[in-house]
Amino acid sequence: MKLPAAWLIEQAGFAKGYALGAAGISSRHTLALVNRGGASAAEVLALAGQISTAFEARFGIRLEMEPVMVGF
Repeated sequence: MKLPAAWLIEQAGFAKGYALGAAGISSRHTLALVNRGGASAAEVLALAGQISTAFEARFGIRLEMEPVMVGF
């Protein structure tokens, strides 16, 4: 069975538009993390880590980043 990672991330509690300070998940696509203005690279990576940790706790599957990092 194949399930989209975006759907699984939403099932782990991270909906489109979720924010952690100035870092957040895009309101258009769950797999896109965005800087809403003023977030540091560390804050964006902290959000990615929070999502990954919750995802693994919920599903027992480790997410791997396929980043396109701009401005880091």
